[in-house]
Amino acid sequence: MTTDSHCHLAQEDYDQDIHQLVQAAEDVGVGCIMAVACESKDWPELLHLIENEDHVYGAIGLHPEYADYNYDLDLKKLPDLFQKTPKLLAVGEIGLDYHEAPQTIEAQKDLFCKQIRIAHQLSKPIMVHTRDAEEDTIRILQNSYNDKIILNQGVIHCFTGTECLAKEALKMGFYISASGVITFKSAQNLRDVFKIIPMDRLLVETDAPYLAPTPYRGKKNQPSYVQKTLEMLAQIKGVSVQEMDKITDQNFKKLYLGGK
Repeated sequence: MTTDSHCHLAQEDYDQDIHQLVQAAEDVGVGCIMAVACESKDWPELLHLIENEDHVYGAIGLHPEYADYNYDLDLKKLPDLFQKTPKLLAVGEIGLDYHEAPQTIEAQKDLFCKQIRIAHQLSKPIMVHTRDAEEDTIRILQNSYNDKIILNQGVIHCFTGTECLAKEALKMGFYISASGVITFKSAQNLRDVFKIIPMDRLLVETDAPYLAPTPYRGKKNQPSYVQKTLEMLAQIKGVSVQEMDKITDQNFKKLYLGGK
């Protein structure tokens, strides 16, 4: 069963009904989808989605791009939402983005640290977003890990970083998730990094509606397209698509579902 371990399915991003997108994914063998809402206004829609779609799970959190307001009020809502919703499996995506929001660096660090603590209190893994902020991302994760605040690990989602980031994350028990970027012609350096990542630490995702893989570049991404990323990941690791499918599905279950 193929798993799309990270996508965004807010209706405002798509012209077609979200149920149709989920069905299209199921029709090509994608049997598990992790939908992510990283702005509080999108949380209710995600909760409704995972309640009504059997094979869709959820993650909620506050993306670093939205660190320019009084986010503490929203953070207070997270524990209750998780306790009421068993299909919420992770806090995310959270992290640092100095490319999109360099004006809020200090607020981003504060927001990141607070959500790591919330995830620890909830015994949930975290989904980490990092862009142009590797050094601070590593430092914050290492400090949290050393303080035993990161005990449920998590994933560096849509990994486009360096070998250094990958190795440091792996030391802390994190998974590394491949997106459609690994299929891009210009991404040879990234493919080389994925060659060193252990098989039992790999996940695959679309990050839909963004980053559609080759041959769908230029189109709005969707969960059914995860197959193309899976094919490239299998090629990078020198295994069959079927084996890579089985491995990434097992890894997803280990991280989010206790190995079920």
